[in-house]
Amino acid sequence: MRPIYFLHDGAAAASVLDPPGRRKDKPSILTEIAVWPEHRAKGWGSEILKQVCRAADAEGIALMLSVDPGPGGLSDEELAAWYGRYGFQRLQEDETVMIRLAQSSATRYTETSPV
Repeated sequence: MRPIYFLHDGAAAASVLDPPGRRKDKPSILTEIAVWPEHRAKGWGSEILKQVCRAADAEGIALMLSVDPGPGGLSDEELAAWYGRYGFQRLQEDETVMIRLAQSSATRYTETSPV
């Protein structure tokens, strides 16, 4: 996977940390999705998250993240629900961590399906 994704001249960005050696038996970590405040609520965060998820699916890689709302953004619960729409699920042992397993083309998110 690419380590950095940019959209809309850098107004939306995501960063991904791959495990050493790009091992597919360990998840990549989605370290951040950021959208400039004046460009929020335009769907750009969703657009970039879909791009990251498609890349992970294409490579058969799981994604992991820590739910950590940024200043002025969504609350913890809102952010977790947003990630949930793209197939992320909270870990039972640590509810601040979410994981999304790689999806096949038959189960991959589409604009008309809920994940």
